[in-house]
Amino acid sequence: MRAIQVHEFGGTEVLKVEELPNPIPGAGQVLIRVHAAGVSPLDTYVREQSHGAPTPNLPYIPGFEAAGEIAALGEGVSKFSVGDRVYVNTFLGAYSELIVYDANSVYPLPDSISFSQGTAAVNSYPTALYALNNLAHAKAGEIVFVHGASGAVGTAAVQIAKATGMTVFGTAGSERGLQLIQQEGAHYALNHRSSDYLQQAMELTNGKGFDVILEMNATKKLADDVNLIGEFGRIIVIGGTDGAVTFDPTPILWKGASIIGLYIGLAKPEEVTQIHEQIYTGLQNKTLRPAVAQEFALADVAKSHEAVRQASSSGKIVLTF
Repeated sequence: MRAIQVHEFGGTEVLKVEELPNPIPGAGQVLIRVHAAGVSPLDTYVREQSHGAPTPNLPYIPGFEAAGEIAALGEGVSKFSVGDRVYVNTFLGAYSELIVYDANSVYPLPDSISFSQGTAAVNSYPTALYALNNLAHAKAGEIVFVHGASGAVGTAAVQIAKATGMTVFGTAGSERGLQLIQQEGAHYALNHRSSDYLQQAMELTNGKGFDVILEMNATKKLADDVNLIGEFGRIIVIGGTDGAVTFDPTPILWKGASIIGLYIGLAKPEEVTQIHEQIYTGLQNKTLRPAVAQEFALADVAKSHEAVRQASSSGKIVLTF
């Protein structure tokens, strides 16, 4: 099988296409033929050893998000059949034509969703669902502000919030991104490159502020969020590990607001099960519509890593096999 292997940490030049032995599923495992692997900023952080990313043993196969078909079943597996369409969080190893994984941690993918779209079901949709439902306890009628709403997690959050019955504000830094946000259901799309976009946002809430804020880059934006949040509001920190943040906590105190960090690895097993059931239902009824920004061949893996770090990317960056 072909796979990307990394023998040393560094720039995109360390990403090498290599031929490796085909894996064989053991008891309780399935062999998955990967058709698409999601590319996320975390993949680049691991490769660079930056942003506090985990340090895998060398050599390693990058990638956390895979979608494909069941190619073989290990002993005792009755949950799936050969040919079933699935997705899985591989916790490294996704940039490979074949992977072996525990059948209980693999989830079904509806026929109506492409494999490239399916990679968004691995982390982007679970993150957005966990943020809105499990941490923010978002409700119909509330107002949500999604920073970086044109990215993979952002578009997922916009769709979920709209389906929940919330009033949705989203930001992007390009015309393409703003169009995507509106297409996915946001009531208001603001350009975060405009100097007055935060003022615009507050004016559109009549000065009330937001019930929920999803923050993708806390290092740069958290100081703004404490002023944007409304009474008893919840700021969910999804990303932002570039350094220290300085802000005046007074607004948080007077508003009774909360700042909550998101690490989906803390989700309880029953929460994870419920999240993936919601994803399957949402993909089937098309309230969830994963957006794919760009697809790259395995040989162009370096270009995919460059693309995912660009602020203008809208939707999911994917490697296809």
